[in-house]
Amino acid sequence: MPDLHKLKRIVNGTVQAFKSKRLVPIVSEKDKDLLKDKVALITGGSGGIGFAIAQELNKSGCNVIIAGTNEKKLNIFSQKLNGAKHVKINLSSIDSIRQGVAEAIDCYGRIDILVNSAGVHSKKVFNNFLNVEEEDYDHILDINLKGTYFVTQAVAKDMVNKKIHGHILNISSSTGNEPGWSPYRLSKWGVKAMTLGFAQQLQPYGIIVNGIAPGSTATPLLGFKDGDSLYTQDNGNHRLTMPSEIAQYAKMMVSDMGNMIVGDMLYISGGRGTVDIR
Repeated sequence: MPDLHKLKRIVNGTVQAFKSKRLVPIVSEKDKDLLKDKVALITGGSGGIGFAIAQELNKSGCNVIIAGTNEKKLNIFSQKLNGAKHVKINLSSIDSIRQGVAEAIDCYGRIDILVNSAGVHSKKVFNNFLNVEEEDYDHILDINLKGTYFVTQAVAKDMVNKKIHGHILNISSSTGNEPGWSPYRLSKWGVKAMTLGFAQQLQPYGIIVNGIAPGSTATPLLGFKDGDSLYTQDNGNHRLTMPSEIAQYAKMMVSDMGNMIVGDMLYISGGRGTVDIR
């Protein structure tokens, strides 16, 4: 009679060995060319955060396509990215979104990575919601929320149709965790909700969706110029976030290093919006 215990150990060992061969390798941050031959579309790619992300992905071997509304700026920043391709997309127009995404896909035949970095602040300073006007509300919600929604939809449809296991990253704001009386904060609450919803809807197709929520960042949008002080009272660390810091985390989250992070919002804010709610 065979030794049943010994036979069981052999069978279990064989099964474990077979399973181990099917494991997906864990990607190390030391891997060279982390995004080699990948294609990334970055909305707001000529802005401070968007351009910093474009530079970081480009350095990792990624084919970058930047999107915006200003053709002159797009040309200038494309040259800074070694002649990267660019497309015009007006996020307040669904027709422009669909056309722009189609043009971006035509550049390389695919999009593996979408970074939604485009966004606008209020044109005016509001002290409370009693002073908010419809025009400003519509402008901010159309671009920050509706635009992000339909760009993501257009890119995700192509990813699903081509069976691309891609990554989508939404650049939100730490104010998306704060009381939402302003149109800007409301839009960022919406981006947070969309990030969770898109992650749930797209994970079955192998598409990973996450977000980054920066605090006050040293960009021209806040009037920051090279050489200005980074000091701020907006967070407990008393300094502005640098676009390059955000770009480093963005690179990780849109690579296979970030595959086990799903539907999350990473706060790079010095505590604003997490331990410091205003």
